[in-house]
Amino acid sequence: MGDLPKITDTTFKYGLGDKVKDAITGFEGIITLRSQWLNACNTYGVTCTELKDGVPQDKQHFDEPQLSLVEEEVHEPQRATGGPHGKVPSTTTF
Repeated sequence: MGDLPKITDTTFKYGLGDKVKDAITGFEGIITLRSQWLNACNTYGVTCTELKDGVPQDKQHFDEPQLSLVEEEVHEPQRATGGPHGKVPSTTTF
């Protein structure tokens, strides 16, 4: 595995909460997740802000070069995870 270059750049072009548009499909929404793959391709999960027949649309995933910025930080990301805080009681019984 020594042939693969070490990827240390985790820079993303777009931020969480940015509104973006896909150049191919025209899908537009808010970035709700970001990921970086082994080959250094940044991808984004984009959530549409409009309902379709009264139901939220599924999140779509796009490669970074395919997106363009519509508006910065439309929704401010929350930093708290919402997970357990402090001591969590054990549910294991012996």
